[in-house]
Amino acid sequence: MVATAAFLLAILAAAGPGHAAAADSVESMLSEESADVFLAKATLQQYLSRIVRKDWDGVRRLTHPKALAKIESGKKKVKVPGALAPWQDDSGQLKTFEFRGAKQVAPGVVMVAVGEDVYHSDDQGMSTGDPSVYLLFKSRNGFLVGDKVEGVGLGKAPGEQARNSYPGWVDHQVQAQARRTEAIRNGRHR
Repeated sequence: MVATAAFLLAILAAAGPGHAAAADSVESMLSEESADVFLAKATLQQYLSRIVRKDWDGVRRLTHPKALAKIESGKKKVKVPGALAPWQDDSGQLKTFEFRGAKQVAPGVVMVAVGEDVYHSDDQGMSTGDPSVYLLFKSRNGFLVGDKVEGVGLGKAPGEQARNSYPGWVDHQVQAQARRTEAIRNGRHR
């Protein structure tokens, strides 16, 4: 695919300055994010919007079942109470957010960096642009929010460890498809 794109860019460049827009469109198509990153960001958009609206049932539906189980059992250790369970602690209320980056760290695992504006009712103040990284897992034919690391950006969040730290959080079909795709790329599939 890269060779085809390079070939198309070379043809468009040779065609002259009138075709620069077509070359830009091919370039933008190549730099687009993967389908998994796009879907994970769309899920997180819904999740965070529901937090802003205090739609706790909707937030729970978009939270991974294993994360909910940890929250309900009290095993979820987070720096700030309610990081993935905002219905438990309303001292910090999410007001707005912006995406700052995203990357797929493993098949079915996407990290999304967000800046959050949070109203703190205890001191009646607003913090803006608080960095957080959300970890989303492909499960139940879509993505679900599995964890949140507060106070870090995408570069500081544990990426490769996500695969080992959350065994069984990604559906088996996703893992099997990733193995098949890798085998095909490496010429081992028959």
